[in-house]
Amino acid sequence: MAAMPPVIEAFGLTKQFARAAGLLRLGRQPPITAVDHVDLQVEEGELFGLIGPNGAGKTTLVKLLCTLILPTSGRARIAGYDLSQDRAIKAAVGLVVSDERSFYWRLSGRRNLLFFAALHGLTGREAARRVEEALDLVEMRPLADQRFATYSTGMRQRLAIARALLHRPRVLFMDEPTRSLDPGATRRLHALVRTLVAEQGVTVFLTTHDLNEAETLCSRVAVMHRGRIRASAPPDQLRRTLRPGEDYILILDRAPAAQHALARLVENLRIEPGGEGRVQLRFHTNGLPGRLNAALDLLRSEQCVIYHVSSTVPSLEEVFAHYTEDPDLGEGR
Repeated sequence: MAAMPPVIEAFGLTKQFARAAGLLRLGRQPPITAVDHVDLQVEEGELFGLIGPNGAGKTTLVKLLCTLILPTSGRARIAGYDLSQDRAIKAAVGLVVSDERSFYWRLSGRRNLLFFAALHGLTGREAARRVEEALDLVEMRPLADQRFATYSTGMRQRLAIARALLHRPRVLFMDEPTRSLDPGATRRLHALVRTLVAEQGVTVFLTTHDLNEAETLCSRVAVMHRGRIRASAPPDQLRRTLRPGEDYILILDRAPAAQHALARLVENLRIEPGGEGRVQLRFHTNGLPGRLNAALDLLRSEQCVIYHVSSTVPSLEEVFAHYTEDPDLGEGR
């Protein structure tokens, strides 16, 4: 059986904006490159996360993939459709943004959804059925007849998700959907997103500043900086590719005598006070097999008492800093 093609594909996708004219700017200024030759693939049913600092190009990339703006160069396919087939793509995708303001505040949640269902060409019983289906998915049916103006920020965001699901899209783009939510509302939204992927088969493309959100929610994460995708992998793999091997922490009863021999076995050896008269060793193995066991054997040969051994890998925060604070990348755009 042939493999399913990716539901999102981008090839050299680029977007440039002209600089605003100013009194102090003489002559023609080079354009601002917001998205810079992005290559990207997202598989059907994937929960894909895009992280990056402010101005990285995340929102511009989402707008390109939703056909809200046109690329300067490059191409992309969404659900099998080229970007030039904007009507087909808009029927295949849903979009949720933070701080949603396009609802009608005097209308109830249900009447808002019925209005937007009509914009999708849904009428009568089918529109009503889709609205109730969407309200059930976001657990808003008991609140659906309240005016939108009375909803909390979390409730408004859930209704925005319901609206994005009315036409049963294959891909749901979510641009920083939890930015203004409190921790409780964020947890409920995370649970909803997992349900959409696991039970409804929706592909979710989520941008976020929250590294913990990306790590716990997404099956794969890409780091974007200055318009480019710098890295893309599952969170655990992304952390491990930052540097091979693992960092180890050992708690001993005393400092080993053969420190020079130990330093030849491992990298970045540090010996620090461990509290209660104990000593803490930190070192890195650089992915070389057998180095931890060799270090343990050396310590045992000195009859050191080993109270604790644990390993760590770089955090996603370290990965983020690595790809977004590289001095070789030059000034930001």
